Amino acid sequence: MINIFSSKKFTELAKKLVLLTKDFSILKHNLKGAFKSTKDEIDMHLDSINQNTNEIQTNYEYLANIEAKVDKLSDKVDEIQMQLNPHFYSQNFSEIELSKREQEIFLGIYTEEDRVSVVKLSKKLGLTMELCEALIGRIVAKGIPVVRQLVNGDVFISLDYVFKDLQARKNVLNIELAVSQMIE
Repeated sequence: MINIFSSKKFTELAKKLVLLTKDFSILKHNLKGAFKSTKDEIDMHLDSINQNTNEIQTNYEYLANIEAKVDKLSDKVDEIQMQLNPHFYSQNFSEIELSKREQEIFLGIYTEEDRVSVVKLSKKLGLTMELCEALIGRIVAKGIPVVRQLVNGDVFISLDYVFKDLQARKNVLNIELAVSQMIE
């Protein structure tokens, strides 16, 4: 058998192998440390997220509790208003029957945040000014409290605030769903 490696070369290779093994061992140790550090940081973030989730859940429960109390207070305020102004609430608005066109004009006024000009309302609903004014007159004649204001020569209309609130809470006029979807 022929000796390919001399003992000197073999010794050098063995030394290099020992150095490489040490380098790999150091690299392995460093990688383990980095992964452990990363895992620890992720675990800390996870704990923070869990704590925040618990805090959010607690806040939600508090808000739900407050909302229930506000609803009870609102009902009590309604009862007090009914006692203070029994004439308004004694009107039986549910007996008022509106045609589809009258419901459209009512919803056109009802869905406005503030007063609306008759011109804007007629354009919004695609009606002539004359028809719009006639329909407003018809719902007023049926007992719906519409407030008219003249501002700079233009007629603005809105619903009485208390009535608008009553309609929002109890749908006293029994507005048809199909008509309300047309207006939206």
